[in-house]
Amino acid sequence: MAQISITDRDERKHLESLDSWLRLDSEFRGRTKLSGTPAEGDLGTAVELLTVAIGSGGVISVLATSLSAWLQQPKKTDITLKVTRPNGTAVEIDAKRATAQEVAELLNKALGAEEGATE
Repeated sequence: MAQISITDRDERKHLESLDSWLRLDSEFRGRTKLSGTPAEGDLGTAVELLTVAIGSGGVISVLATSLSAWLQQPKKTDITLKVTRPNGTAVEIDAKRATAQEVAELLNKALGAEEGATE
């Protein structure tokens, strides 16, 4: 499992966009979930986090490639993406300063930290 958060003023919009992007790939259909907590005085829930069930093996590589491609889309250059594993291993990526190859390498390193584990 990986939890993805985004630092940007349009955090909710970007997380929803990323969720939709991942669901286009058959590897991630039914494996993503948006979640959050209600802000004080709000009736609804603010989206704060996208959880992706990745298990191990090839799905990790597919997620890294997908996230890298999503970050390269127009209007995503001011985003900081944070991917966290249940063991606390995390990587933060500043889309403005990272190339597609660097993004994929960082994500593979962070997500592959527990590659032998099943989740």
